Amino acid sequence: MNSLTHDAPLQPSAAQAVPSPHAPCVFHLGQVIVDLTLHIDHLPERGGDIFATSNDISVGGGYNVLTAIRRFHAPAVYMGALGTGPMADKAVEALNKIGVKTLGPTLPNIDTGYCVAMTEPSGERTFVSTRGAETMVPPETYESINLSEGDVVYLSGYSFSHKSNREAIERFARKNKGWAGTTLFDVGPMVADIEDSCIETLQNLKLLWSVNEREATILCKRFSINLSPAEDDNRFYSHQCSALSRYLNTPVILRAGAKGAWYCGAAMASESSVQFIPTLQVKPIDTNGAGDAHSGALCASILLGRPLYESLVLANCAGALSTTMDGPATCPSLEVCQEAAQSLMKTK
Repeated sequence: MNSLTHDAPLQPSAAQAVPSPHAPCVFHLGQVIVDLTLHIDHLPERGGDIFATSNDISVGGGYNVLTAIRRFHAPAVYMGALGTGPMADKAVEALNKIGVKTLGPTLPNIDTGYCVAMTEPSGERTFVSTRGAETMVPPETYESINLSEGDVVYLSGYSFSHKSNREAIERFARKNKGWAGTTLFDVGPMVADIEDSCIETLQNLKLLWSVNEREATILCKRFSINLSPAEDDNRFYSHQCSALSRYLNTPVILRAGAKGAWYCGAAMASESSVQFIPTLQVKPIDTNGAGDAHSGALCASILLGRPLYESLVLANCAGALSTTMDGPATCPSLEVCQEAAQSLMKTK
């Protein structure tokens, strides 16, 4: 008989302390999950049933960001929680394969969660996710990180949908108040779930907010930022980016897909000082993970000391090129992105 049915629940293994000093690296404080990917002709009607044209099982979520970081030749550490079971085994195997250290806790009585991602011919995708070990980070976990000068931290907006993860990040932010390193905050589609108190606590860190068009619109509405009509996309996104940067008093990068991106630093939060970041024009096959490729490439480029504008152009190229390949973790190599960026800048 399995003794686990009678004995007390196994205790989670604690996060491993990160020594200080250490070589600079990217610390990923998000969630790695498993993706069940379905390609479909269209979404089924309510109560209906359809067959997928193809399917795959792969590691995703934060793994997509970590893959991009590694393909840009930067060291990375995953601090999120892992579970126990077949999904967790697949996640650990994938992280080990790309050379990512896993220093977060392992939870014994629950598996890593998974996400069903349905992709239509246009590249648009729809998700349904489960909650696994990655959503149950013990609150003290991230306090084990001893940040060094030169480190970069990645935060995911998804974390704020989970109570224990949210508390862990808030404790991390309070511990590292005043730390001068960059923290990239990838706001994500769950932006409406982030409480005002969490945003205030995050201000302890040197944040760089990364938002797409939808997320920027939601935030402007939430913060009662009224935008006047603009004659073109450039003026509209410039205004939106500067308004968010000014309100948050922090740098903001606004990503608008094939239209490019806009950057504004908090110290110069006016529309006239917003920088436009060009991007490649491609024919997308699968946009699943494009934002993750952008975030990972940006984190890696900042870590490796590249100027911010160059880092943003490389990140745009990574995001665009990732959509030309099928699958979630499709960020191209640094060398491919550098070649694309050089070609792009020659035409500007």
